[in-house]
Formats: sequence, C-alpha cells, structure tokens
Amino acid sequence: MSTTNPEPQWLTISQASRYLNLSVGFLRKLVRAREIPFARVGSKALRFRRIDLDQWMTANSVGSEDHAEATR
Repeated sequence: MSTTNPEPQWLTISQASRYLNLSVGFLRKLVRAREIPFARVGSKALRFRRIDLDQWMTANSVGSEDHAEATR
C-alpha cells in the first residue's frame, strides 16, 4: 500500500502562483524583493514550501494585526 501525498510540500513557481492565485510575474517580483519565503535549487530554480506560503498569506492578509491583537 502506497502512502503518497497528493499535495507536494515543495512547489515550483508555477504551482505556487496557482496556489496563491498570483501571476508568476508578481511572484517573481516578491522573490526579488525578498518579501516571500523561497528556496533556490541550483542557480535559478525556485521552490516554495506550502506551509511557508500559508503563513505568509496569514501574516499579510488584511486585518491580520487586528486578529493577532484580539487573540492575545
């Protein structure tokens, strides 16, 4: 019996852009500005960890500071 995970932990830039519903170009802009967590494979290939993207979205969503204040 195989226990493969249908959702990979590491995403390519195309997969990450679909996951975040952002264009590849805008995602590359965020990478250049180092505003989003990423890893480099070799000199050019970018990879994004799904859990890091989820945390980034939560931290950068409107009202996230209000929610953090309310839960303290």
